[in-house]
Amino acid sequence: MAATGTASTTEERLDQLESRFAIEDLIARYAKGFDREDKDLLFSIWWDDAVLDFGEAFGVHEGMEAIQTAAAGFWTLVPWMHHWQATPLIEIDGDRAGAYVGLDCLVRHSEQGPVRVGGYYEDEFERRDGVWKFSKRMCDIQIWAPDSTYQAETEHS
Repeated sequence: MAATGTASTTEERLDQLESRFAIEDLIARYAKGFDREDKDLLFSIWWDDAVLDFGEAFGVHEGMEAIQTAAAGFWTLVPWMHHWQATPLIEIDGDRAGAYVGLDCLVRHSEQGPVRVGGYYEDEFERRDGVWKFSKRMCDIQIWAPDSTYQAETEHS
């Protein structure tokens, strides 16, 4: 199959569309999995040898066990989060794909309170046995902006 936009047969074009929808679904499942602390959903989107790369900010996590451990740590450090992922630029080439996805996230950090997070993801996906999953997700955090007016003692549950 040809790269995105160069499919010529109806079958290739249909495969491109189905692949794009499957990849967009994975991107959405990532957000919902983290936001709702839905372990089953979050852990279903990765290949066992996948990599979740947050660089210096939160580390590189290689393999499913490391991703699960990282998620548990994130949910402790940031017990509430809401992701907005936007403008996914998806490029599909056969059984591999990549995406550039904008990130805007509001979190409640356990020590810093409300924090606005901005940046982008660079994703890699693989289709194995007809199923698309993340093989790598790299997050480049460009903005980490705590709410300067936040006071823990005025927190309401």
